[in-house]
Amino acid sequence: MKQIPLFLLDLLYPNRCDCCGSSIPYDAAICRSCAEQLCELRISYADWAAQKQHLPWKNGAALYAYKGIARSGILALKDGFRGFGKYAAARLAQEAAQQFGALDLVTWVPVSDKRRRLQGYAHAELLAKEIAAVLQLPARGDLLTEQHTISRQHDLPAHEREQYAHRFSQTGIPLQGQTVLLVDDILTTGSTMKRCTSELLAAGAGSVYIAVVCCAGIH
Repeated sequence: MKQIPLFLLDLLYPNRCDCCGSSIPYDAAICRSCAEQLCELRISYADWAAQKQHLPWKNGAALYAYKGIARSGILALKDGFRGFGKYAAARLAQEAAQQFGALDLVTWVPVSDKRRRLQGYAHAELLAKEIAAVLQLPARGDLLTEQHTISRQHDLPAHEREQYAHRFSQTGIPLQGQTVLLVDDILTTGSTMKRCTSELLAAGAGSVYIAVVCCAGIH
């Protein structure tokens, strides 16, 4: 079968920006206007970390405040649209390469099997695998597990999130001093990342770094 000309693909299956829905070229992830708006939402992970105490990971990277176009992109990612996720993952990989030392592997905040079936895929896994591909590191989804619950974390008040995070646990695979990059989409109170980091350290990780697309609650 002959390859379909790219202009025909654009006509038959138009590519759209995950953040605003406008038409974009077949090989684009988001539109130029949204990319410019995202630049205005750039934040420093250090601003979020300065509000917290006793963080178990060594350092972190984040891209955007969780609002505006960035929030729209995250919601699209959760709904299964992957353009924004790939765009953000490429930039997170750059941040990780610039800010962190040598890494051994990339993993992500897991979802339970039931939740995966309901959602169709795991968005943190997509981000992590894209980052791992750029950094040429193994992407490991066998290190952490989530026990399914009917509650959703974003519905809980901040003081209940830490207890809710105990649904995450290590799988028992030894990490033998390896340096791990842990990936998720949003950092809010940090309860989930604290729990997952603690579990990775308990499994023998030498150190853990984190990478997230957005931070919420920066004052």
